[in-house]
Amino acid sequence: METAAGAIRVEEHGEIARVVIENAARHNALTVEMWDALESAVRRLVAAGTARCLVIAGAGENFAAGADISEFERERSNRAQVTHYHENRVRPTLDAILSAPMPTVAMIRGSCMGGGLEIAAMCDIRLAAADARFGVPINRMGFPMALGETELLFKFFGRGVVSELLLEGRIFDAAEALQRGIVQRVIAPEALEEEAMATAGRIAAASPFAQRRNKEQLLRLLRDWSPVTRDEREAHYDFADTRDYRAGYEAFLAKRRPQFTGT
Repeated sequence: METAAGAIRVEEHGEIARVVIENAARHNALTVEMWDALESAVRRLVAAGTARCLVIAGAGENFAAGADISEFERERSNRAQVTHYHENRVRPTLDAILSAPMPTVAMIRGSCMGGGLEIAAMCDIRLAAADARFGVPINRMGFPMALGETELLFKFFGRGVVSELLLEGRIFDAAEALQRGIVQRVIAPEALEEEAMATAGRIAAASPFAQRRNKEQLLRLLRDWSPVTRDEREAHYDFADTRDYRAGYEAFLAKRRPQFTGT
């Protein structure tokens, strides 16, 4: 989807969909229109129901350098605008990615800053090129992170990491990001795309029903830290009634590849 400045591009590779953030002149910084376009792209893919894995990437040599600062005066210069920006643009976009029923993979190279880091954090699996850099250096600009967005990063990465990002304004290289759990794997830049698509392929080959149910469980544990109840546990055993369950174990016993339908 083209916007006035920048674009959100969707590429479909069989059962894998790739959403690309593109604003080369600004290191893939997102304009307000791009936030809206990213949310729309993800929700359309979810509604279509054909993609078994979603890969989010940046065009060229960067993932995303946060928000487009050139728009601050027009879009974020007072409390009403700031509220609208975070509650009606950023938050819905992050929620669309986080809540997507299919697994998501972030393919990160170069700059992954601010809102770009938040987008990557919403993905289930984060793969980084060795040249990737991560940070949220907004304390130098005189404003804090929006509370709802801090909440998510806190739950994903913990107080210590978020303190370094927000209070100190640390910029992590890929090795440090791996050590602190911001990414799960670091890959040579020239091999990143191949590894990201191979990862997506392994995800897409699995049972769509099992993947949806696993994501539901992970979201439940993220959003509600109360102990799982017996009723919740027992409700999830309905997987034993699905075609994918039977297809999976029958194929395993017969030493053949299962054919999953997602039902």
